[in-house]
Amino acid sequence: MSLGTGLVDKFMLAVFGFIAPKMNNSPECKWRKMSGFIPKIWLKPKKLNGLRFCIDPADWSQTVIFDEIFLQSSYDLRRLAFVPSVIIDCGAHIGLFTLLAKATFPNAKLTVYEPNPQNAEFVRRQISRNKLEVTFNEAAISTEEKELNFAVVNSHGGRLQGHGTDGVNVKDVPTYKVKVVDFSVELKKMRPESLLIKMDVEGEEFRILPAILTLLPIQTAIFFETHAGENGWREIEALLTANQFYVEKISARGTYYDGFACRGSGQAPHSI
Repeated sequence: MSLGTGLVDKFMLAVFGFIAPKMNNSPECKWRKMSGFIPKIWLKPKKLNGLRFCIDPADWSQTVIFDEIFLQSSYDLRRLAFVPSVIIDCGAHIGLFTLLAKATFPNAKLTVYEPNPQNAEFVRRQISRNKLEVTFNEAAISTEEKELNFAVVNSHGGRLQGHGTDGVNVKDVPTYKVKVVDFSVELKKMRPESLLIKMDVEGEEFRILPAILTLLPIQTAIFFETHAGENGWREIEALLTANQFYVEKISARGTYYDGFACRGSGQAPHSI
């Protein structure tokens, strides 16, 4: 099945789709070392309904997210049992889910959070090039408002210092001082009637989800990642199930589990 629309897009996406999984499986492979000579490229997958995105082939972390969204369909928005009025992308990376969500639900109000300054430049570029109405916040989300050091393990694995670094020595990686916002306060301002959240916040979900559950509308869907193995998954699954969510495990990669939760307009997901 073709990923692209035009001839050039089909060729570019076919090549990139072949290379990306190989780079992901072997981040230190020769291709990764050679890819530093390859410029950033713009791609136009069918799933984006005419939108384009910029990606850096030299950054294997970006190919991981490309693989998840466009090859593995980890964020299959047909799972939703309703059309959201508000979408929030927490931990946007370079904005690929942002584009997918906007392409699928063009009338939804979309708010994005990404604290990594290098990723933030990609997000701004995606929004600007596609002329989208998106509220972008160069900030991390948590349960308080302050500034913290943000450790950049790789472009899709940054963590707030002191908030669970999975054994990573933050002294060995670049760090930035970033703005942190209280996600509960942000939700109260938005007051969504129906809501889609993507939450990939490197362990911060264990703080955020318990704090926001009473603020979520009946119609809420959440794509989320947990970062503490089977025990961490079970903790979040039990929390969401106790609050009337249908919960499904999408994939497991070592200590990282991807999941989907939905409630309202029927518990189990179906095609929109």
